[in-house]
Amino acid sequence: MEPDRKTLIADAAIALLGSVGARGLTHRAVDAQAGLPAGSTSFYCRSRLDLLRLTLRRHATLDLADLEADALRVTVPTWTRADLMALVAHRVREWLAPAQRARLVARFELFLLASREPELAEIVRELRAQFLSATQAALVRAGVSQPEARARLLAQLVDGHLLDCVGADQARPLDEVQLKMLERVLAD
Repeated sequence: MEPDRKTLIADAAIALLGSVGARGLTHRAVDAQAGLPAGSTSFYCRSRLDLLRLTLRRHATLDLADLEADALRVTVPTWTRADLMALVAHRVREWLAPAQRARLVARFELFLLASREPELAEIVRELRAQFLSATQAALVRAGVSQPEARARLLAQLVDGHLLDCVGADQARPLDEVQLKMLERVLAD
């Protein structure tokens, strides 16, 4: 099934943010990237803020879909901490894969844009709460105590590693030290 126009526009905006950055994100550039007639993006997103809102929500939808797919990978009702660590390591590898680089760079571009735009910052807070809720559910399923506090630590560890890899332009899996830190985050 072909994606709807808004999804096509948001995906094109993600690709642009990841390749040319926020300065290159224009309605015309999105039309060209998406292969749409001129004016299509403007029809659905009257302003740049409308386009950024749509893009931010689409990006979060993709990330949450990844987490849901990961959760389905473990077919036993209760996970072990080892299962959860393997899922986290897998997710980091997937998000760092060359095919996902533009999406990963776009994530941090969107975060930076949200730091200067209150309406986007509110959306980031809302979406971050959903992301942390999904992470908490995984921690509960793995029997980890204090899932709320640990979900935040886990997200910080993963985000920090991803940002470091983007900044260094190197896709590195979690190393031994980071895996030990992950173990500590998950340990009782």
